[in-house]
Amino acid sequence: MSDQLRVATQKINIFNAPQQGAVIASGFATIIQKVSEGIVRVDRVTSGPLPDADAQLVVDALMTFVQVHQALLNVVIGKHGILTMIPFFEPIRMALVSLEAVIDRLAFDLIALIPTQKSSAAIQFQKLDVTLKDAEDTYSFPLASAESDAALTATTEKIVEGLKTVTDMSDQLRVATQKINIFNAPQQGAVIASGFAVIIQKVSEGIVRVDRVTSGPLPDADAQLVVDALTTFVQVHQALLNVVIGKHGILTMIPFFEPIRMALVSLEAVIDRLAFDLIALIPTQKSSATIQFQKLDVTLKDAEDTYSFPLASKTDAQSESLRKEVIQNGKKSSKSYLAI
Repeated sequence: MSDQLRVATQKINIFNAPQQGAVIASGFATIIQKVSEGIVRVDRVTSGPLPDADAQLVVDALMTFVQVHQALLNVVIGKHGILTMIPFFEPIRMALVSLEAVIDRLAFDLIALIPTQKSSAAIQFQKLDVTLKDAEDTYSFPLASAESDAALTATTEKIVEGLKTVTDMSDQLRVATQKINIFNAPQQGAVIASGFAVIIQKVSEGIVRVDRVTSGPLPDADAQLVVDALTTFVQVHQALLNVVIGKHGILTMIPFFEPIRMALVSLEAVIDRLAFDLIALIPTQKSSATIQFQKLDVTLKDAEDTYSFPLASKTDAQSESLRKEVIQNGKKSSKSYLAI
């Protein structure tokens, strides 16, 4: 997949960039989803660390992945001059941030699974991290002079504004999710996965804002404003996740269950990255911010655990019966349900 995207990216030039630029962003989105699936597979291993023979096989596959992915990223870096001129520059930048977040999570989980090859695996992830950061740095700004000093100095306002935007999105998605029932699930189930995808993108933008702060840690007054916005975001996002958890029984019966599960894994990865970067930026409020991220992490893990498997508590017969009921209801006219 990475090699196919490398070949496609290599073909982009000044003439076809407006038409082909979307290839990179959409290609990275697919790769991010597949890496998230890899995280789920690793987390599902309950038999303990892999034996050394298996661990070596994993490292061999990892080495190839890293080499191919570095080649892809180097091509993307090389195309920066062209891609800054088209509307797809921003999605590519966001994709790189999201990709780093899920790669970091994969590295943490995978290395724990192969302790006998920890050193070899760590070296590979470090190599990939270097190239990823090069790509992120390259795409930090469209052109070296494109960002004004004024745009860079309004850091606290932008960070708080970003948190409020994600808070509003989370609340809107909570309301939409709350309305999903056995009758409209087949039509409305996509709302959750697509809603989380937008939230993940916005959190990634928040990471970029935090990383753009070059003036050092924020003063305490600003740090308090950030924590206030963070606290509200956490409360609203926990409310959303609890609704998603509550809808598990219905959503396991529709095709959108798997995308929701993947979205939760990707969301945790970008939240972890945001926590790491944001806490470093507000040292005077480190304790308060850490508490908020810990609260959110608990609810996120509850949601991930809930969506790890479709319906563990139901028999196959019960699950199949409910599945048929949902599908059958989905085939009926939506107008008939407006009267219910």
